[in-house]
Amino acid sequence: MSRFVLFLAVVANSLDLFLTSIGIHWFGNREGNPLLAPLAHQSWLGFVLLKGVLVPLLIVQLYRYRRDTPVLATAGMGIVTIALTVALGQWLGWMAGVLTIGHFPRF
Repeated sequence: MSRFVLFLAVVANSLDLFLTSIGIHWFGNREGNPLLAPLAHQSWLGFVLLKGVLVPLLIVQLYRYRRDTPVLATAGMGIVTIALTVALGQWLGWMAGVLTIGHFPRF
């Protein structure tokens, strides 16, 4: 079960970073990532480093903690996975709304 949650957390983080890139740069969303909006707008490199390096390291560290404190590690992985899934849902919903009302991204 914990490997599946690890997989979901890593996939959700990767998709969130990808959808953030599309949402901000292709669709012109100035709101940014639902969880990290200020960082995404002030420093794109900082945001990419945080989402691409630090968050995966946090996920892996939580996975390693499962041997010492399995309940706490599983709860932490669950919270991270839920937060990233909510962020993905917000991005997908926003993009679906943009496409539905007919505003197509400019190239």
